[in-house]
Amino acid sequence: MRVSIRKVAVPQEEQVVLECMALTPDFVDIQNYCLAKGRSLSGESEGRQRPVYYDEIYYIEAVGEKVFACTANEEVEVKTRLYKLEEQLADFKFVRCSKAFLISLLKIESIRPALNGRYCARMKNGEDVIISRKYARAVRRSIKEALSWSSENI
Repeated sequence: MRVSIRKVAVPQEEQVVLECMALTPDFVDIQNYCLAKGRSLSGESEGRQRPVYYDEIYYIEAVGEKVFACTANEEVEVKTRLYKLEEQLADFKFVRCSKAFLISLLKIESIRPALNGRYCARMKNGEDVIISRKYARAVRRSIKEALSWSSENI
């Protein structure tokens, strides 16, 4: 693979151009990284406000009236309802996997069957997230469409 960088003299919107023979999961990851870079949610952790960037979120969990964005090493409380986050993050490869969870498709390491038609998603940070029977088909479809994975991997 060859990488080319070209500086522009005239101020204009920056762009990334990907040229590929086939849109593989690696290229999709690069595309999503570029689109999500710099976008964030406002969160609170240990009494301090901080941005939670889309590309660092593994999953989002609702516990009672509170919503937490879980990153590699911390849980940050966000003040937005889960259903609003589901709409806001849909274009950034987040999908609902149960009544209380949204997961980032880009942070899934593997998926294996669990009991009663459910699945268990192993995230890249080592945590397991249950995909409920109700959302399993939609998650599988999202993975196949968004990441171009074959059904043998799921």
